[in-house]
Amino acid sequence: MKKINIFLIAGFSLFALSTSAQKLAHINLDSLLRAMPESDSARRVGQAHYQMLENEVESMQKEYQEKVQDYQAHSATYTELIKNTKQQEISDMGQRIQAFQSSAQQDLQRFNDSITKPIITKAKNAVNRVAKEHHYNYVFDTSSGVVLYSEDSDDIYALVSEELHLTPGAKKTK
Repeated sequence: MKKINIFLIAGFSLFALSTSAQKLAHINLDSLLRAMPESDSARRVGQAHYQMLENEVESMQKEYQEKVQDYQAHSATYTELIKNTKQQEISDMGQRIQAFQSSAQQDLQRFNDSITKPIITKAKNAVNRVAKEHHYNYVFDTSSGVVLYSEDSDDIYALVSEELHLTPGAKKTK
């Protein structure tokens, strides 16, 4: 009889442990970020910055093309010294354009990172608050594609949207 009681107690203990299993949830963080109004303004600011850099590249390329065309039109009349000087100018300008394009790409990435970081932080903080409030042990970001398989879990998009005071149905997809 004692063995049966011990067995029952052990069984109930295992049952209690299994019912306190990890609580899982998921969210498409990209959709949440797109639904946040701050993302639209950040996108506009980022686009304006991109356009400014693009205009500068176009201006440099136009000047480069003009120098090439001028050289081609007048090279027959140039002395060897002037030809070499003009060729070097054109070559230097091409290298400056390439260097500027490379620097502009890095600048654009840093700029976009700086304007999106506060938005991402706000979203992640809201996810953390919801996860703690609803006792989730793990929240997976399904937009990153890292989760290859999972059992059913709760989608907390609506809860986090509510936490951020987003309008219902504001979920934006690509």
